[in-house]
Amino acid sequence: MIQNFKGWHVLGASFTTAMLMAGATFYSFQHFVTPIESEFSLSRDQVNLGMIAFLLSSAIWAAIVGKSITRINPKLLALLGITSFAIGFLGLSVSQSPKQMILIISLPVGFGFTACGPFIANTLTTNWFYKKRGRALGIAAVATSAGGFLIQPIFSYLIHSFGWRLALVYMGVSISLISVILISRYFISTPEVVGQFPDGINQVVKQKVVAKEPSMILKNRDFWVISLACGLLLASDQALLVSLKPFGESLGFTNTQATLIPTVVAGSAIIGKLLIGWLIERIDKRLVFALVCLSNISFLIAAIFVTSFSTLITVSAIVGMAIGGIYPVWTGITADTFGRVYFAPAIGMMNIFTVLLAVIAVGFVGNSFAKHQNYDEAFTILIPVAVLAAVVMSFVRINKEI
Repeated sequence: MIQNFKGWHVLGASFTTAMLMAGATFYSFQHFVTPIESEFSLSRDQVNLGMIAFLLSSAIWAAIVGKSITRINPKLLALLGITSFAIGFLGLSVSQSPKQMILIISLPVGFGFTACGPFIANTLTTNWFYKKRGRALGIAAVATSAGGFLIQPIFSYLIHSFGWRLALVYMGVSISLISVILISRYFISTPEVVGQFPDGINQVVKQKVVAKEPSMILKNRDFWVISLACGLLLASDQALLVSLKPFGESLGFTNTQATLIPTVVAGSAIIGKLLIGWLIERIDKRLVFALVCLSNISFLIAAIFVTSFSTLITVSAIVGMAIGGIYPVWTGITADTFGRVYFAPAIGMMNIFTVLLAVIAVGFVGNSFAKHQNYDEAFTILIPVAVLAAVVMSFVRINKEI
């Protein structure tokens, strides 16, 4: 084994930037729902347009960044991304209309999140690991949950203490300073750049891929199978994420209690993603994906029938372990199919399709709440969506040697 293998340094740095990005964006969005509704006199489904704009723009930016990353140094992309992110947050803090906010979310924030968040972390992790890719991607996936567990409670505190505008300034500046230091010091595109090899071994290992022609991404059958399966489950996951705190408020919980629900789910998911990353190195990834779908379904059922705060928190702590577990499975199967060279372009293009489904789900949840003033209908309909996701993924071809 290579001494002082830098792959773990790269993973740690990209993990941290992804954690900051995820915690400050889609995990913290729910804390802006009520104050934005009040300040601009908007309905719940209108506020959710902000998340829809974020998801759509991130998907488009993922395709662009994924295509560019084969020609542009990831470190440069990440530095451009964090600069854009900072500009976006400062712009949001002084925005005067919902239209301005949508534009800022779609352009500087969307690009910044993609170029400096989980997408770039997964790409770097795939480049630096092969046999240990499952556990490494599991660790990388934990970044989003860690952001939900650590960053979004801080954001919630800042919003309630200083207002949402000042909270954006404080978080934007802090996150940008930390990220610039980490990117400049630790982001390295591939191990070969510094004379090392994936996993820290002393020799080149030929990496086998499922696709016969990995460069022909859109013509690959498994590209569409993975996109549809992950898109369906991501739709359910994302709809839950933007609704957890408002869901708690709709049940009459206090702000502290409502905030605790997504925090517990995010904390539980940290353990779950590590476990899932470990599992995908050892058993059929399709079975692991089905397990994640089952956990999603269990949480939806609990959300429909449970009204007690203590019971809901207990369920969140247990079932939350697999919520968000889609990411290590999704990235693992995609890496097996297309290899590290075409991983970023493939998953970047998948994002367009998967996020479209997530956008539909988020919009549906907002409309359903506006109509019924509860989430029962929305959560009920998401159950068969998760079931279908498991069925579709069973048709993907996998690399049994990894």
